[in-house]
Amino acid sequence: MTVDMSDFDRAVAEYSTRLEIAKKMRDANMPMEKIIEFTGLSEKKIRNL
Repeated sequence: MTVDMSDFDRAVAEYSTRLEIAKKMRDANMPMEKIIEFTGLSEKKIRNL
C-alpha cells in the first residue's frame, strides 16, 4: 500500500528539514548570511531556534 503525502504535508516536512539544517549550521558557527542563503529562513527565525 502506498500513501502519498499531500502538498501540505510535503511543505511541512520541507520546512522542518530547513529548520533542522539551520540549527545545525548556527550551532557550527556558520555566518548568518550563509544560513539565510542556504535555508531561505529569516534571521529572526534562525536566532529563535
